[in-house]
Amino acid sequence: MGAMARSPLGLLLLLSLCSATALASYSYVESGEGGRSGSGRPYHFGEESFRHWSRSRQGRFRVLGRFTHELLEDAVGNYRVAELEAAPRAFLQPSHYDADEVMFVKEGEGVVVLLARGKRESFCVKEGDVLVIPAGAVVYSANTQQNKWFRVVMLLNPVSTKGRFEEFFPIGGESPESFFSVFSDDVLQAAFNTRREEWEQVFEKQSKGEITTASEEQIRELSKSCSRGGRHGGGESIWDIKPSSLTGKKPSHSNNHGRHYEITGDDCPQLRALDIEVGLANISRGSMMAPSYSTHANKVAIVLEGNGYFEMACPHLSSDSGRSSPRRREREHGSSREWGREEEEEGREEQEGGQTKSRGYKQVRSRISEGSVIVIPAGHPVTLVAGDDKNLAVLCFGVNAQHDEKEKVDRVIGAQSDAVFLRGPSSRRVASE
Repeated sequence: MGAMARSPLGLLLLLSLCSATALASYSYVESGEGGRSGSGRPYHFGEESFRHWSRSRQGRFRVLGRFTHELLEDAVGNYRVAELEAAPRAFLQPSHYDADEVMFVKEGEGVVVLLARGKRESFCVKEGDVLVIPAGAVVYSANTQQNKWFRVVMLLNPVSTKGRFEEFFPIGGESPESFFSVFSDDVLQAAFNTRREEWEQVFEKQSKGEITTASEEQIRELSKSCSRGGRHGGGESIWDIKPSSLTGKKPSHSNNHGRHYEITGDDCPQLRALDIEVGLANISRGSMMAPSYSTHANKVAIVLEGNGYFEMACPHLSSDSGRSSPRRREREHGSSREWGREEEEEGREEQEGGQTKSRGYKQVRSRISEGSVIVIPAGHPVTLVAGDDKNLAVLCFGVNAQHDEKEKVDRVIGAQSDAVFLRGPSSRRVASE
C-alpha cells in the first residue's frame, strides 16, 4: 500500500478517492434539510412554512401556506393544513369556517360542540379520533384535561375561494372581532330587537380572545353533555356526524416494523362525500415503508412524531431540468399554464444520435421531523424511513380517494414479500457487519 501511494499512479488513485469522498460528503450535506438538493422542494414543507393566526399562553392556531407551486396546485391547491394546540382547560370561542374540515386528534382529550342544521351536538374526542366538520357549522371546543395539552391536526377544503378560507366569529370585541360589527344599526336593531350598544356590551363581556381559559363550571357542563355520537336511530347518513377512532381500528397492515391504520369513505359517510381518506403509519425505529404509490389519491402527509427521511421518484424534476430550452424560456416569460403537457412534448423532442431520450427521474429527498408536511402526488413512488432513535408516526390525508388503490413497487418487480413495513437501510447495514 505504501509503495502504491508513492507511485504517480497510486497518488492519482488516492487523490481520486479523496475527491470522491469529498464529493460524497458534500452531497450528504446538501441532502440535509437546508440543502438545495435535499430540501424536498417543492414537495416538502418545514416548520417555517406555517403562519400563526392566533397565539397566546392558552394555545395557538397556525396554518400552512398555500400549495401554489405549479406541480402541486392542480393536485392539492384547494386544500390547507392547520394545527391547533390548546393548553389544559383552554376554551375556543364559537366560530365557523367557509371550509369543510377533517380533524385528527393528535394528543389529549376534549369536547367539540357543533351547531348545524338546527341541531346542537356535543362530542367527546380523544387521541386517535377523526371528526368531519361541515363548512358553515358553528364550532366551539375545550380541553377538558387538567395537565395535558389538546393537539389537533386538520385538513381544510375551502368552499368559497380556492385555497383560501376564513374564520368567522359571531361573538367578539376587538380580538376577535364579531362579524356582526359591520352590519348597520338598523339591521342589528331589527335582528336582535335591541340597540347596538347593548349587544356590543354583552359580546365584549363574553369575549377575551380567541383562546381563553374555561371555568371549572364550564368544563363540567361541557363534559356532562358530550357523547361519542351515534344516538340517532336508523341508518347512517352524511349528517350523522360522530367521531371515528382511527387507532381503535384493527391495523390494515402490521408487523414488527410498523402498523398502518386507515379510515375510508366506507367507514365514514362524511369522508366519502368529501372524497377523502385518512391513514396513519407508525413506523418502528430503524424501519421503513416499502416503496409504493397511490393510483388516484394525492396525499398530504404530516409528521406527528419522530424523525427520519423520505425519498420519492419525480419525473417533473429530471436531472436535466436545470437547462432552459427556448420553449421553456418562452413559457417562463409567458402565461401558459400547461406545464406538464408542454414539458412532456419537449422531452419527446430532445434527441441524441437520432434516438429519443428516455424520460428522466430525480430523487426528491429530505429529512423529516415533527411538523413536517409532504405532498405525494398520485402515481409517484415514495418511501418513508424512520430514524434509529424513535418511531416515526405520519398522518396522511388522501384526496381524490374514491377509486384509489395502493401499489407496492416490489410487487411489480417481484423483489420482496408483500410486507408493507420492512427493516430499514441502517438496520440492514448493522446486521451485515
